[in-house]
Amino acid sequence: MRRHASRTLLLASGVLALATVTAGTAKAQSVAPDSKDQAATGGPLSGQSVAGVRPAKSQAKPAQAMPGGQTGPQGLPQAFRWTEDWSAKPAADAPIMDKIKHISIVPDHDDIYLTLGGEVREYYTAWSHSALGRTAGDDNTLLQQRLRLLADLHLGQNVRAYIELGDNREFGEEFATKPNRDRVDIYQAFVDVSIPLGDAGKITLRPGRFEMPLGNGKLAGVREGLDMRFTYQGIEGTWILPGKVSVQAFAVKPVNIKPGTFDDGPNHTQDFHGVYISAPNRLAGFGTDVYWYEMDRDTATLRTGTGRDDRNNWGARLWKRNATVDIDLEGTYQSGTFAGQEIEAYGVMFEGGYTFNDSALKPRLGLRANLFSGDKHANDGKSNTFVAASPRLPLFSEAAFFNFSNIMDLYPSVTVKPTPAVTIMAGPDFLWRNTKADGVYIGPTGASFAPYASSRAIGTDLNLEASWQATKRLSFRLFETYFAASNSFQDNGGKNGNYFGLQGDYRF
Repeated sequence: MRRHASRTLLLASGVLALATVTAGTAKAQSVAPDSKDQAATGGPLSGQSVAGVRPAKSQAKPAQAMPGGQTGPQGLPQAFRWTEDWSAKPAADAPIMDKIKHISIVPDHDDIYLTLGGEVREYYTAWSHSALGRTAGDDNTLLQQRLRLLADLHLGQNVRAYIELGDNREFGEEFATKPNRDRVDIYQAFVDVSIPLGDAGKITLRPGRFEMPLGNGKLAGVREGLDMRFTYQGIEGTWILPGKVSVQAFAVKPVNIKPGTFDDGPNHTQDFHGVYISAPNRLAGFGTDVYWYEMDRDTATLRTGTGRDDRNNWGARLWKRNATVDIDLEGTYQSGTFAGQEIEAYGVMFEGGYTFNDSALKPRLGLRANLFSGDKHANDGKSNTFVAASPRLPLFSEAAFFNFSNIMDLYPSVTVKPTPAVTIMAGPDFLWRNTKADGVYIGPTGASFAPYASSRAIGTDLNLEASWQATKRLSFRLFETYFAASNSFQDNGGKNGNYFGLQGDYRF
């Protein structure tokens, strides 16, 4: 870890010097801005909604999910709670739920204050063939329960200490899901120290335990579909020149989730380190991201075997968003070694849409297309199967039937907004294997069906999503996905599947 951290910091120092002439950070697409005025300020990003999820209601001011990043709109709960802005002192007659968001510590110093908050989320989920027949007994119906309590201490503009406790449980399950089982524990705990640099922006250091989405959150996401998101323990640092460039450098270990109380800790079998650079409006009005990061695992399993996996990710991203058009294109090349084999893998992700913002229901016509490589030959000494560091599996659907390995998809969709607080999206997602020489990789575990020589077609996800922002604190979401397996997939053990989810989330 010491060797990797040193290499990361050395690379980061060189990147900082280049950053001003290369490419805040934008997150994955959401609904289009409600007006051209919103588009001018950046449009809705992932502050209100986890990266990649379309929120029910747009925000004029985006939040940047990074240390020292821009906060969300003042007084509005965010999906990443540490991006909230409660700097304004509440009125004397404000409700108690508003008063706890800004508790003055030192009289006449409004920038020294404590914020208290939390979350209660209940999520009913029902899978028919969650593993699509790869294992027997793969139906699962359960209620997920996520509870959070947080305290955020601000000591002026440049120092803050944040702690968030979590309790995560599931009820009625046919089989256990590890990230849904973690009794009272420290979910996040970190300190931010910022160093202002005047016209040169600022540097922020964050040691501790924290969430860490990167870019659009597709390849290094947060796992919002389960009780426990991905969290990491280590250090992250940013240099931000507002409106021009941001640089993130990090050296962390994923948190190892254990079911007991106060027993989580860093996973010493994995290292995650790298640098991520992002700049808006650099190439013909497109935002530009470039990055390198490495995920090292002592043990990993793919179809070709089990062994140590040291995997570099070299990537770039172009993105643009205004009141009518949104585009997000990303490519990643992977190198390194897996079980003594040389890694040569790649992934390409596209998402775009056009919103008729002046029409009734504000319809958006969208298209999502992805390609993740699979292994070409089992015994050629090379591993071509793409493996994401911490994938956002709802890239395909909330059902998370498939992983980001040996798969291609094409997903046209229609999104409408019957009211400003309600969003409905529907569409079919057509799925194929990238290569016949590799299998179909299933869900979060990445376990694979054996390869078969017939058609590459896997099947079609028929997706429906709806969300309702009932109040600024309370939201509801509904998901339905029916997977229709292709004939060739069924002939080789695959089955049709179905997923239904109903979620209520209260943040205070």
